[in-house]
Amino acid sequence: MRRFLLARDVQPFLDVLAQAVGGAVLLDPVGELIWQAGAHDQATLEFPVVCGDFRGTLAIPPGGAKLGALAVSALERMATGRATIDDLAFKTRRLWWEQNLLFYAGELLRRGFADRDIARWLVDRLAVMEPQTVVILNWDGKSLEVAEGKLPDGLRVGDRLAVSTLAAQVLDRGQALAFATTAEEPLESELRVPVQPDQPCLLVPLRSAERVLGVVLVLRRVGDPMFTAEQLKLVQLLSDLASVALTNRILVREAEHTARMVRELEIAAEIQRRLFPPPVARYGSLEVAARCEPVTQVGGDGFLQRRLRHGGVALGVIDLTGHGIGVSLALSALFARLDALADAVETPGELLTVVNDQLTQGEFNSFTMATAVIAFVDPDSGRFSVATAAHPRALVRRADGSVEMLEKGGLPLGVKAGEEYPIEEGVLAPGEALVLYSDGISESVGEGNRTFGIEGICRALATGAPSAAEVVAAVSREVSVFSKGASHIDDRTIMVVRRAEERRG
Repeated sequence: MRRFLLARDVQPFLDVLAQAVGGAVLLDPVGELIWQAGAHDQATLEFPVVCGDFRGTLAIPPGGAKLGALAVSALERMATGRATIDDLAFKTRRLWWEQNLLFYAGELLRRGFADRDIARWLVDRLAVMEPQTVVILNWDGKSLEVAEGKLPDGLRVGDRLAVSTLAAQVLDRGQALAFATTAEEPLESELRVPVQPDQPCLLVPLRSAERVLGVVLVLRRVGDPMFTAEQLKLVQLLSDLASVALTNRILVREAEHTARMVRELEIAAEIQRRLFPPPVARYGSLEVAARCEPVTQVGGDGFLQRRLRHGGVALGVIDLTGHGIGVSLALSALFARLDALADAVETPGELLTVVNDQLTQGEFNSFTMATAVIAFVDPDSGRFSVATAAHPRALVRRADGSVEMLEKGGLPLGVKAGEEYPIEEGVLAPGEALVLYSDGISESVGEGNRTFGIEGICRALATGAPSAAEVVAAVSREVSVFSKGASHIDDRTIMVVRRAEERRG
């Protein structure tokens, strides 16, 4: 008799295990078969089972070692948990244990156990009250959706219903409500459930911690007695157990979604890093160094460098509004467009004008506003031309240590069609550098809510670093000291183009 009760109690759990591993066998202490399922002839891996006062052996195929260990652990925990509700009737204890076995089967083995399985379990358990109607409704914050139940004609799983006044009370307070309907009761019209006067009704919340997930509606037949306090307690207990399982499913899904998002961000960040040009490069007499520190895994800043057909070099820093995968894709598309058009124009101003016109005409899907500074530099002569689209102004560090700021600029990219971007020209003498950067550098915040500003960049440039890479390092170091190593709230990007001194001898 004990073996029969044990098999009946744990059979739903063992069925899930057998499906997951391909077969399972449960034996008593003397090796007598109690239960088997699936390809049990392959069940050669044995686990000792201690379940209350029962001792036996669970055998499964060798490939299911991990799931077998989880199953044995779940059985032991469930047997221990039975003692915590001795104040309830034996039947209620059995229901509690069975539900939790299913819960562990679903969450530990992760097979054959979904939201509707939980709802069906609850409907089956409520059948002991011989209700006329049982409707389990999910709550999404706006409306109720039929999840499962012993449904009346005209009501189907998936139907969305308005929230009745009484259901709203249950959702708001998280407390069960037992009542007898009247002819004026709005439950029928709003929940589309045929209710007659003097029909006993029970509305019980599906709640877990501070969350209310839905409502259980139980209707008895006209003339049946009202629900007793014990019946109300039983329905609330079963609903609470189902809510725990549902909440756990929600948390599992959220964790899986978060894990997928983290992985997608890692992939996007790696793709973005590979799309960027090398951080250090040499074009004739020009040294180029750049650094991009995104505030998240995938940022909206980037830098451009490429050789032009006429021998010059195109360089730039671009800053898109926002962060994340969508912005990263838009940034990649923008870089591809700039790269493709750079050889078709004569000046950086023309390049920004052409790209801006394409953006404002909707050639980029889901494009967000961007600022940019683009420079064309001749490696032989050091001559440069710079155009700016609402971006922080470029700086020129002269050989005597002084710093000049270029002043001309235009609107952000993608704002106004036909915008023209004026250029400023100059020459880099040997030892001089052109500095391009994003507002994440100049607007870094330090003590007293002070910003790093142009003054901070000038302090770093005054160190007289002898190479482009060392200038980048000096600025980055100065920003970090200024902000005392605090995490930044915007991407930080800097690019330095330095004309090397002529070698002597």
